[in-house]
Amino acid sequence: MDRATEIRLIAQLLELHARGETQYHETTRSHATERYISAQWFAREKARIFRNQPLAVGAANEVPNPGDYLALDWLDGVSLLMVRGEDGQVRVFANTCRHRNARLVANGESGCRNRFVCPYHAWTYDSQGRLAGAPDFERGFVGLDKGRLGLIEFPSRVIGGIVFVHPDRNRQVPADLLGAEMLSGMRYLDVENQQVYKRRSYVIKANWKVLLEGGIEAYHFNVAHKHTLAPFFLGNLSTWESWGGLYMRMILPKKPLLEAPDLPETQWDMRRMANIIYTLSPTVLLLAQPDNISLIRMVPLAVGETCIEEVLLVDRPQDGGSEWSADELRRHETNHNLVNKILMEDWVVGETIQANMQSGVVDEVHFGRFESALTWLHDEYERAMDVEQMVVARQV
Repeated sequence: MDRATEIRLIAQLLELHARGETQYHETTRSHATERYISAQWFAREKARIFRNQPLAVGAANEVPNPGDYLALDWLDGVSLLMVRGEDGQVRVFANTCRHRNARLVANGESGCRNRFVCPYHAWTYDSQGRLAGAPDFERGFVGLDKGRLGLIEFPSRVIGGIVFVHPDRNRQVPADLLGAEMLSGMRYLDVENQQVYKRRSYVIKANWKVLLEGGIEAYHFNVAHKHTLAPFFLGNLSTWESWGGLYMRMILPKKPLLEAPDLPETQWDMRRMANIIYTLSPTVLLLAQPDNISLIRMVPLAVGETCIEEVLLVDRPQDGGSEWSADELRRHETNHNLVNKILMEDWVVGETIQANMQSGVVDEVHFGRFESALTWLHDEYERAMDVEQMVVARQV
């Protein structure tokens, strides 16, 4: 987001607020609940969305130094191992020993090591995925080429500080995957220089779309978040833009925005006046607040079950040292817990939504004109799913 865009967006929000409006869609939209509860729909999602396009898996600075690693629970029981090699490159491997398929490290584990040793038979891999050693290999595995038994690597690329992976190992992540405005947004947030403060993970019993929808509309703020977000925001007011695919930027203005008309434009500051949300494919959402970024990983485990991981990204210590001050730690801890509290307000409702859908009591959901980002989401989703073809096939 360059300075001209920042000023344009703030001016747009001020104009909408003055008219008592928000960013509207032309029409109201309704969808059958089938797309949230059907095993057939979920199977098609996996084939056409989660296995057929590059997916964001995290921030490169989650593994900032050579040897740093992070094991991620992923779709279909796959465990991913994101590692920064001794050459400084971030790679993403299957967290699977090539001998008997044992998992090298536990899901959710992170740390730093030069070697990954299988806990079953001690086959050992270096940080670049090569098989570095295996007990009595030459005598016991005659005919196998050690050079061809490195970790299975997924095509990956770091773009704007975000790690993207292609689940199809025969396809690459395009260098131009993110458009210019999305790349500008990553630079604006300084994603490449953020550090991980803490992370937490858990499973929510709701379809991934139910959870993603709650993150990109403000209509629910005054109700679901009346004691947390609502006092600081401007109600049902937001704007958003997208540049193709399931990638978008949303602006959620806060009350300091109302000071802007009395300030020179040189003092207009989006980070202070609004929260900024970026969706990066269906799997990663960035929530930018004034002094931190919450990276929210969302991995569908089943049609009604989603793994969530919250990662709080913050600036480096202000004194230039290697450790945050006591004041910085208190602020980071407060933000880490506050984000979780707000998300859980959404997730608890999301689980009831999923349960009611699965009960069959209702068979539709409705998006109002001021929930225009949800209409955008489902338009892009339907394009990816080729919904018309799916409906015709089912009818036949």
